Amino acid sequence: MKTLFKINLKHLPLLLSLFLIISCFNKEKTDEELLEKDKTDLKENLDSYKIATYKFGKILIRSSAEKDTISTEFQSFKKDLDRIFNKVVKYDVKNPESLSLIDYILIYRDYKKMEDFIMKTDEDIFPTLVDSFNLIYGDSTSKKREYYKGEEKEYVQNIEHAILSAIVILSKDLGKEVSLYECTKTNPELLPDSEIKTLLLYFRGFLFFEKGLYYLSEDEISRNINWLNNNKEVDLPYTRAFFQWGNLDNKSTHLGLHSLNHLFRGFDRLMMEREIDEKRALEDFEAFLKDANKIGLNNEITWSIETYLYLKNEENEKAITSLTKLKTSTLLSSEDKERIDESIEYVKNRESGKVLNGFYDKFFLSKIATKYMYSILSKVDWEKVMKEQNVPHTNEIFKTIDNLKSFIDNLKEYASTEDLKNKGKSLWNKTKELVE
Repeated sequence: MKTLFKINLKHLPLLLSLFLIISCFNKEKTDEELLEKDKTDLKENLDSYKIATYKFGKILIRSSAEKDTISTEFQSFKKDLDRIFNKVVKYDVKNPESLSLIDYILIYRDYKKMEDFIMKTDEDIFPTLVDSFNLIYGDSTSKKREYYKGEEKEYVQNIEHAILSAIVILSKDLGKEVSLYECTKTNPELLPDSEIKTLLLYFRGFLFFEKGLYYLSEDEISRNINWLNNNKEVDLPYTRAFFQWGNLDNKSTHLGLHSLNHLFRGFDRLMMEREIDEKRALEDFEAFLKDANKIGLNNEITWSIETYLYLKNEENEKAITSLTKLKTSTLLSSEDKERIDESIEYVKNRESGKVLNGFYDKFFLSKIATKYMYSILSKVDWEKVMKEQNVPHTNEIFKTIDNLKSFIDNLKEYASTEDLKNKGKSLWNKTKELVE
């Protein structure tokens, strides 16, 4: 026995080391650690060709109004940036021949020369878009106006990023990637306590959810819920217009927005892996339904959450009633509706204690919620909204967005080596002569 005890002691350090290693692997990560991981993943999401060329277009516009040197590197590219800017701004989206193949090849070569500068440069060091458009399209008075500076500049460019994030999200050419980039350039904490701040927090939370950054989204929405709880009297006219709640008073609108924040925080938590997250998700869904019922919200969102909670509580008859309502939604495809029929049959024959139907899971739930949000976004006439708010140069802003979409798409096409080969060697040689 003494010999055996000595052997055990001799191996004790190794056993302790193995135990510590296993403990580290099995240790459940904290909310803070998971949030930091999402922040790292967000940076990786922003590393794409589409975002890089979009940012290139934004810097072309904003740097055109820059009067100071800023840096030696910027000064070395200033002439090239201004030359490309003049070509792109004059580009007529209705006349695709106005920028030639050679133009695109040369622009792409210029872009590659300054790519590192573009990627590491924060566009917000340059004048705002409003200042740039004033300089391009303004009258003699507005062209002489001082540029925004300090806190005023931070506020204006915050609003610009927020508006662009909302405008481009449904764009086939720019879409979610560019919307996410614009969203990350916003900073709600720099905005005064107002309706714009709460809508921005909600929209950021939705976009982070869409990209699978659930801990970032949860953090954003949690701060918004706290803000709404502390600002119950804030006026919400934009929210009523945005969600088409024209029949609601301000108190009910507040409840509606509060409910949707709980809804998406519930989805964030449902998509997480820890047991505590699912428990928190159910609490959020119950809070959502409580608020929704107070204002009479009765649509695919409420039916889908009712179904989920009824299934969890094994209230089969109520679950079937909500599933039957859900089948009437115009947001769902015929395939979705066929599978809801399968779900109804499953629930009818479901034995007590059996797991939830594999179809009616968290992914299907989040799909309905996302479709609901996109259906709302698609009905917003942003150009009309901006004109009603007297945003200067609204027509020019939307024309420039259209130009940027086409410019980025064509630049990618003409940058392809295979495309250049197909256009013929003589054209390539001609381009080389122009560059040399």
